[in-house]
Amino acid sequence: MSAAEGRPRCRWGGGGGGGEAVLRARAEAAGYRRLLRARAAEVEALRGAVGALHRQLEGLRDRRSGELAKYQERVAELEREIGAAEAEMARCLREYPALLRLRMALEAEIAAYREMLESEELRLGGLAPP
Repeated sequence: MSAAEGRPRCRWGGGGGGGEAVLRARAEAAGYRRLLRARAAEVEALRGAVGALHRQLEGLRDRRSGELAKYQERVAELEREIGAAEAEMARCLREYPALLRLRMALEAEIAAYREMLESEELRLGGLAPP
């Protein structure tokens, strides 16, 4: 076995020409470093974009929670108004029978006065000279 056969083979080249293999390895490492820097820059840009999206989402959540509170207050206000309207309607329904009885009594009284007036007109009309 010769000395060249005993040495481990290098990934970038055969057993001979060690300088050329080193240059290829350095060039390959430089390419990987450029690629790594480009990917690191992409990762940082994406982190910035994610941060901006998180801030935007928080702003939207804050705005929506404010709107939700406003709508909930409006719903509560409308429910109070409905309660007041229902109470007013119940009061009116309680008063209606009494008002109906009063109306009927007034109509009967008007009819009685009308009858008295008509009988008085007939009495006075019969006494008048022709």
